[in-house]
Amino acid sequence: MKKVLFAILCLFTMLFTANAETYTHKFKSGELSSDGGAVTLSDMVWNATAASSIGWDKNGKGIQIGSKNTPNTGTYTLSTQAFADCTIKSITVNSSIAANGDAKMTITVAGQTSEQYTLTTSNEGYTFDCEDTKGGEIAISWNATQRAYYVSSITIEYTPDAGSIVVPTPVFTTPVGIYADKIAVQAETADANAVIYFTLDNTDPSYDDYVNGTGSTLCSKYNTFYREITERTTIKAIAVLIIDDDVFTSEIAEATYYVSRTMPYINAGSISSGMKYAMVAADSAACYFFEEPAKGYLPTKTATTVNENYIETVECAGFTFTATDGGYTIQDEANRYIYHSGTNTYFEHATEKPATGAVWSVSIDNEGKASVTCDGYTIYYSTANSTFGCYPTGSVTEEHILPRLYMQREYPEFTITPAAGSRLEKLEKITITCPEGIKAADLQVTASGYQINANMSCKQIDENTLELTTASPITTTNNTDLKININGDIMLNPSGMNMALPVKSRYGVRTLVSYTLTGDAPAATIIEVTPANNATVEELSYIVFTFSYFATHTDDAAIQPKLYAEGKDWTYPLERTTENGSGMIEMEQAALKTTEPLTGNGNYILEIPDGYFVDANGREVKGMTLKYTVKNDSGEIAGIEEIMDSDANGWTVYSATGVKLLETTEAAKVKALPKGLYIINGKKVFIK
Repeated sequence: MKKVLFAILCLFTMLFTANAETYTHKFKSGELSSDGGAVTLSDMVWNATAASSIGWDKNGKGIQIGSKNTPNTGTYTLSTQAFADCTIKSITVNSSIAANGDAKMTITVAGQTSEQYTLTTSNEGYTFDCEDTKGGEIAISWNATQRAYYVSSITIEYTPDAGSIVVPTPVFTTPVGIYADKIAVQAETADANAVIYFTLDNTDPSYDDYVNGTGSTLCSKYNTFYREITERTTIKAIAVLIIDDDVFTSEIAEATYYVSRTMPYINAGSISSGMKYAMVAADSAACYFFEEPAKGYLPTKTATTVNENYIETVECAGFTFTATDGGYTIQDEANRYIYHSGTNTYFEHATEKPATGAVWSVSIDNEGKASVTCDGYTIYYSTANSTFGCYPTGSVTEEHILPRLYMQREYPEFTITPAAGSRLEKLEKITITCPEGIKAADLQVTASGYQINANMSCKQIDENTLELTTASPITTTNNTDLKININGDIMLNPSGMNMALPVKSRYGVRTLVSYTLTGDAPAATIIEVTPANNATVEELSYIVFTFSYFATHTDDAAIQPKLYAEGKDWTYPLERTTENGSGMIEMEQAALKTTEPLTGNGNYILEIPDGYFVDANGREVKGMTLKYTVKNDSGEIAGIEEIMDSDANGWTVYSATGVKLLETTEAAKVKALPKGLYIINGKKVFIK
């Protein structure tokens, strides 16, 4: 049955895209045998009764049942349950008899039987109008008195029942785990016609909430999504399939991703209650479980040794040691207690402090090795398994290493003057201060992707202050709004630790600070538009503007471009874009993109108001009005007049993927929609 349902689902997918719900099988030589039994015909399982003989007619009449010498005088039946979850509209069977033959045929659906058809020597189609019978068993039966009869094809028109459509649950293809920096998560669904809807706040995604704007559900426009996660996040996702006015939803897929900063851990000679400590051995730091098992060995993350004073590893490697009667409790990043119970060598976890096995004694020897024990079991790192476990003295071998304890601390705060993001006329000097100590660094200056000065001169003013100067003032004259980045490492120096700011941290990726330089360039003007004004195109999608000097867009809602069909009031949505395919190749360019390519034949007007484009000095660029003619073979808008006539009180329009596009009482706005498939007032309409 699973195979049958899967075949039906595959067929539904094909038929949905073609706006038809029809099963057709044309018989081929060898598909049926005289023994009968189950047989797959065009992905559907049928059952055939035994026959006196089964053959094949070379002249196109199809499968031959019986023969002149051995006529099949008993009833021969082909039956199937494959459409049990469907509503059957009609069944057509192409069948015929041999010369001087005599055979009759009946078609039965869910107990309803057609008239008795008398076959002729012509290969004709006999149709049983089932009047939307709820599917059960379909049976096609023949009875003959002499000679052979034939069947060449079977066609079934049907409507799938909602209960038979199963939408595949999305699958997360990015492994769940702990990541030391942002992670782009990807998921996909096996149904190309389905759309993924998801949440990032641990609530269940809802298609209705998305459509009505009542929840936190987000939508991916495709059957995959690529979402950047920068902190611990639980993603829940569903796949939604829309057929006509029916919405089908998958089960919820869920995954939790952990993003943890790289943090410094200081060598600890003793334990302070309430602080976080990393257990480190062989450059591996114990980590808490990123999923929610009740027990297991502690996994590890890499610990980088910077010097003898401190290491760097991910924040989630810190375990909180809290003083209690008899020793310390140990809690992981999720505030679960780590405890030992029974004779096992792994750990168990609990959200509440267990009555036994959760109090650990801690001692640190002269070499810095820590003995963390509970009821005769000691925490060791296993080099064989690359995990941390809890072992009795008798089972410890050379592969087990006692860990060292490192206390977690924040990177020292520092101040940069001028402040990051400042707009400057020129850049000459930067001052960096840190109350806990700072040391000299080798920094580089880059501008808009090009190196303009290899180094900055660095002077140590005192133990807490650095002064960075350029060889000559950096200015801009012929290119306003120039972005300046200061890249490289500074050395924070609390207690002489020489802590290098990590490559990836909350302070950025090797970028210490950025500024914007403004100059005295002339006001920008639009010198070229592609496609050009009055151009004739097959479709309208990207419009690229080239300026005499760098310019950008304004966010002022009152000064935005407007695109509309000539003589129409409704505007088409526009997006700013720099994506591949936009035609942008230079810095002095900007582009607009239609949400969907406009392919309907006709004239389109694009109005760019004065001040929509501005240069970096805030001066407005004079606007313009452009006209484009779209001409192709798509023809005029069709298939919409019935909707317009029958729903004169208003129209609600969704895209084929379920995104609400328009709700209006104005017919002109509906008629102005670009070519494509829509759901209008619950009905599918294809606008050509």
